[in-house]
Amino acid sequence: MIAEFLHQNIIKLLSQRNGLLILGGVLSLSNVLLVAALICKSERTILVPPYINKTLWVEGREVSKEYLEEMGAYLSKLLLDISPSSFSYNHETLLKYATPEAYGTLKNQLLKDGEHYIQLQLSTHFKPIEVTANPKSLEVHVKGLLTSFIAGKQIRDVQESLFLQFTQRGGGILLESISGGTPHVS
Repeated sequence: MIAEFLHQNIIKLLSQRNGLLILGGVLSLSNVLLVAALICKSERTILVPPYINKTLWVEGREVSKEYLEEMGAYLSKLLLDISPSSFSYNHETLLKYATPEAYGTLKNQLLKDGEHYIQLQLSTHFKPIEVTANPKSLEVHVKGLLTSFIAGKQIRDVQESLFLQFTQRGGGILLESISGGTPHVS
């Protein structure tokens, strides 16, 4: 009788052990699958600007067209919508978005422009009219109306075009180069 009781306990313990082994195997397999999914999936960073008009995102090596457009419009305003009193702040802010490779060249050009603004008491106001972004090449083309003032008197209205080239670093994009756009009167 005791032998039969022990035999039943052993069978019961073996079935519990087998059940726990199966459960442990399923849990281990699910962990392996989750790790594989995590490694294969790229991270999506949700960017929140001061005001939101559109959905902006960066996922792995891809950037949303809307994010490029917003950055292009923002940086073009920093570059071209300035006065003798605001150029230093605008230029410092713009340089925060520059790649380390482009920083020195861009800073030298901005310093020259700043001296020109002070010398002529020049102010410019830029209104972007059209912003075109290419997410594949990370290029943005900004067209807009540039109004120039010397000593508070309007001297010209011209259509300007800026080409901004970005590069992706980390979870966002950085400014690599700027071409076009003459922010001062020659």
